[in-house]
Amino acid sequence: MNQAIAQTQLKHGRVISPASRGAVAIDLGLLGGWQVNEMEGGKNFPALAAGPFPQPFDTDADSVAPPADGYILSGGKTDARDCVNYTHAEMSTKLARPFTWPLLNVDPGQTFKVSWVYTAPHTTRGYRWLITKDGWDPQQRITRAQLEAAPFFEDFYPQVPYYSHADELKAKVDHEVKLPANKKGHHVIVLMWIVANTGNAFYQAFDVDFK
Repeated sequence: MNQAIAQTQLKHGRVISPASRGAVAIDLGLLGGWQVNEMEGGKNFPALAAGPFPQPFDTDADSVAPPADGYILSGGKTDARDCVNYTHAEMSTKLARPFTWPLLNVDPGQTFKVSWVYTAPHTTRGYRWLITKDGWDPQQRITRAQLEAAPFFEDFYPQVPYYSHADELKAKVDHEVKLPANKKGHHVIVLMWIVANTGNAFYQAFDVDFK
């Protein structure tokens, strides 16, 4: 890749620990880091339509259209980044060998810590965490119907309006969440980094195995 092009594409941010689906795709040579940094889509997810962010944050920039079902894990991206939405079977076809998404071993109710690298600063509203329902089907792509209706955690800065507090609304390099206490087996976690001054969030996904 041309170095000048590479520099223009190094932006936004991604989780570097633990391994997300994007990180696995980088290791497999399917994606570059810049592509995983830019898995951004509408921040109103799981809403279906663009529009104002809910109160008390309705003075934030309006959301663009959130990702469509089947393209959630890539933030709605349908180019090469679509691979993070793939089922085991789709990935096996892509790689021409048997494949299953690697699982992060977790305990119900444990603290789940993530670390990010950011390549462009954004005024941050916060973070939203979602997880698959009990009985979800890993042979199907992730849809809204595959996810619990409500986030299991939200970590939002309270300061409004964002343009009066931009210096305080910083993206978090390290943060953590308490995982649900009632899950067993393989689940997918969706983490959104929600930006206050644009219509987007950045999407990261993790495959976990609750012991």
